[in-house]
Amino acid sequence: MDTTAQKRVPTKMMIAIAAIVTNVIWGTPFKLIKIMNDEMGISRDALGDNYIGQVLATISIRFFIAGIMTLIFAMFIKQNIFKVTKTQWKEVVIMGLLSTTAAYFFFNIGNVNISSTINSTILAQSTIFFAAILAHFAYKNDKLTVPKVVALVIGFAGLIISQLTGGTTINDMFEFALTGEGFMLIYGLIAALATMLAKKIGSTLNSFVMTGWNLIIGSVFLFVIGLFMGGTLSYINWTPLGVVLLIILAAASAIPFSLWYWCAQYANLGEITVYKFIMPISGSLLAVILGERFTMPLAFGLILVCLSIILINRPPKSFQALTKFTKKESESV
Repeated sequence: MDTTAQKRVPTKMMIAIAAIVTNVIWGTPFKLIKIMNDEMGISRDALGDNYIGQVLATISIRFFIAGIMTLIFAMFIKQNIFKVTKTQWKEVVIMGLLSTTAAYFFFNIGNVNISSTINSTILAQSTIFFAAILAHFAYKNDKLTVPKVVALVIGFAGLIISQLTGGTTINDMFEFALTGEGFMLIYGLIAALATMLAKKIGSTLNSFVMTGWNLIIGSVFLFVIGLFMGGTLSYINWTPLGVVLLIILAAASAIPFSLWYWCAQYANLGEITVYKFIMPISGSLLAVILGERFTMPLAFGLILVCLSIILINRPPKSFQALTKFTKKESESV
């Protein structure tokens, strides 16, 4: 009998706590990745055309270690990590290619090409908006409503405002590059698709087993891509601080990924993505603590994005009442 099916369904409180912890941890890698790269001597000036390849090859090690950590934990809780059917293996491979290889190909290139960590953190929240739109077409019980559409508009407005840099022309006012901000938005779309796929696979396979294998499989493909783009292990300066940061980043993948996909098994996406507003706050606070400057456009954009995330999933009762009243009035005309 399926292991997942035998488990008791967790309470809403347990799911909420797991989602909060997940998003606090998820906010930390944005800045730590840049610090780790600097510590390991991975810079554009030193590596030139091989820089991006080296970034991908190095970060793939993080996900490989994260996968090992997750599978060890799965065995600790008495899961048979090799008890995977052929169909499940196919789904896990697809999951690895999507959620680890593809998503973090775009994430890491986008992150290193965006100067502000706070900006990266805000743009990564586009995954919530994409998830809300995709859920409308995928799930009967997670449709777009008027409040959600308004919230999406607010959220995308926040993403746009966060890009403001000043100036009088359009080119001067906005900071946007395909391989920077553009890649971070593509990451958001892929991450939303990955969460939906995890919900499907997680109904038949333990979330920790699924996460561990998809991290390992996805990291191997990401490493190969990094090698083809000029990366190599010989470029890495293995300092004690660099190794410590790599392990911390691996744990920051293993723990939240496992918790998030576990939450996705037992709750609607809308019920857990409401807590995503914690992630940009966590990431932005860490960036400020480590020396980055909080500009007014970034602050205002962050506020709008966080507000949008909350409204998408938990619109105020007054807003709901207003929507119902408006609908009733239109029907009576």
